[in-house]
Amino acid sequence: HRNAIMVDAGDTALTKESTPQGSMCSVLGRPDLESYRMSQEITMIRSKSEEGRVKPFPFQEFPLGSTLLLIPNHSCLAAACFEEYHVVDGKTNSVSIKSEVVEKWRPVKGWH
Repeated sequence: HRNAIMVDAGDTALTKESTPQGSMCSVLGRPDLESYRMSQEITMIRSKSEEGRVKPFPFQEFPLGSTLLLIPNHSCLAAACFEEYHVVDGKTNSVSIKSEVVEKWRPVKGWH
């Protein structure tokens, strides 16, 4: 197998702009994982290498259908693709799939 997972979010949901470290997005709360390949529809996530050695991917932690929070490096392309933004409570420094949505914002699109 490929020692990686495929997630249903590609460059139209995120961005293909990478960091100097090479990753296009980060997995919230998982500094041990990195994105390494992306198409329009999907992103591939793997364990980061240590000292040139490939680490096994923790598949048991990500059963089929798992939810991951992906943080894009750049938001212009990502923001343009969505009809609505979910604003979460900023009282804490953490975000999770259980974060409370306190507002929903609809972006203005096009020139009027």
